[in-house]
Amino acid sequence: MGRVLGWHTRVGDLGLRLLVLHLLWIAWTLRGGVVLGLLPATAAVQAVVRRDVLHGTDDPDRGPLRQEFAAAWRRELVPANVLGYVVAGGWAVLLLDRRLLGVADLGVAGPVLAGLLTVLTVVAFAVTAVLPALAAHFDEGPARLLRRALVLVAARPAHALAHTVVVGAVLCLYYLVPGLVPVLGVALPAYLSFTTLWGSGVLPAPARPAAPRPVPSHLARRAT
Repeated sequence: MGRVLGWHTRVGDLGLRLLVLHLLWIAWTLRGGVVLGLLPATAAVQAVVRRDVLHGTDDPDRGPLRQEFAAAWRRELVPANVLGYVVAGGWAVLLLDRRLLGVADLGVAGPVLAGLLTVLTVVAFAVTAVLPALAAHFDEGPARLLRRALVLVAARPAHALAHTVVVGAVLCLYYLVPGLVPVLGVALPAYLSFTTLWGSGVLPAPARPAAPRPVPSHLARRAT
């Protein structure tokens, strides 16, 4: 009975935290005028979720949630927008190619190109799905993050597929139950995305700060 009660308590606490994160996401998206605030707010949610998973919500070194979110938003204001709009440009090209392929008569090559474009779209979705978690875990530029995401999808297809299924399942759930969107928003997929990747072992553990070297005894005596 106590185990069941503890499980319900943890789920309730997680749901409440995801709700607060979603409300912060809305507020800081509006603060950036949507166009400049949407992507940094999404990156800030992912950064907070990552720290929750790695260090827990009761870490004494963490400040109030609002301050942590605000600091992450400011830090990601430029990098998240650059990465996000590069990815958006890639998706625009893919969608334009699909539209042109649908209206152009290419004869026998049409089905072949359609199949290749479908495969490319699936790979692009898998890469896009892992990018927010990778951007939160690695302090790298857009080019290196895109390369890292491509390498992950190509080298670990089973893990990438499982992660894509998890993210896709959340999107399908939102489609079937639209009332969950204003409650959990991007917070739920961000949490499930990072926990899936972290649990699979494809993300390295953060490097611990090196311990200070002890001062040699003769130097200590000399200083004294």
